[in-house]
Amino acid sequence: MLGSELTLNLIVMRLCSGLLIALVQGLVIAAAAVLMGDRGPSYDGRLTLNPLAHLDVLGLASIVLSGFGWGRPVAIEAAQLRPGRWGLVIAILASSLALLALAWLLLALVAPILTQLPYAAGLTLAAFARIAARLCVWMALFSLLPLPPLAGAHLLAALGIRLPEAAGWVLGLALLALSFIGVTRTMLLPLYRLVAPLVLGPDAII
Repeated sequence: MLGSELTLNLIVMRLCSGLLIALVQGLVIAAAAVLMGDRGPSYDGRLTLNPLAHLDVLGLASIVLSGFGWGRPVAIEAAQLRPGRWGLVIAILASSLALLALAWLLLALVAPILTQLPYAAGLTLAAFARIAARLCVWMALFSLLPLPPLAGAHLLAALGIRLPEAAGWVLGLALLALSFIGVTRTMLLPLYRLVAPLVLGPDAII
C-alpha cells in the first residue's frame, strides 16, 4: 500500500489520514505532558481538536508522497514533569498506543460503514478507513525513531541529548527521501508484521 502508485484518490486519502494522525498524536502528547505537570502545551495551543494546530507542512507532504510523515513537534519541559525525563518516554509511548487504538477503531468501523451507508459513499469511506488504519500502525512505529522532527526525538531529550533546531529540517528532508525510495518501509517491515496482526487482525494487508 505504501509503495502504491500515487493517484488523486490515494493522495486525498493520505492527506486526510495525515491530518487525523497528526491531530491524535499531537493532542495525546500534549495532554500527557499537561497531566504530568507541564502546562506549556496548553499555553502553546496544542490541547485542541483543530488539526491545523498539530500540522507540519513537510511532515504532511511526506505522508502523502511516501506513507510516512510527522506532525508539528510538541514542546515539553522535562523539568516540569512529575516523573522527570521518564515523563517524555511515557508521553511518546502513549501517543503510539493511541495511534494503534485509532487503527483498531477505524478497522472496526468498516463493516458498519459498508452496511449503513449508500453503496458509493460506503465504499469510499471504507477504503479510507482501511488506508488510515494501516497508516496509523506504520506511524505508531515510525514515530518512535529517536530523530527530529519525529515525536521520538523526545527520547533523545530523555537521555539528555539536545540537537540544534535546524537538525529537524535537515533530518526531515532526509526522512522524506528515504521514505520515498522505500528504505523506511523496509526497515520497519519486520516490526510491522509483528504488530499489525495484533491490531488489524491476522489478514492485515501490508
